[in-house]
Amino acid sequence: MDHVSRNIETAAALQEDRLAKGYSLEDLAITTGLTVDEIKSAERGDNVPTHNIERIEHALK
Repeated sequence: MDHVSRNIETAAALQEDRLAKGYSLEDLAITTGLTVDEIKSAERGDNVPTHNIERIEHALK
């Protein structure tokens, strides 16, 4: 499984983009098919699968 370590700045950008779009964690989970915990992990900068980051970024475009 391909994983990527997200730095704090990139993780913060995911959260900022989500909030700018008006998405709650639950809204983004529904849109991406990910769980709230998976999105929280990405926003914290945890190591998460690359495809999770791509799904979040795609939903926030």
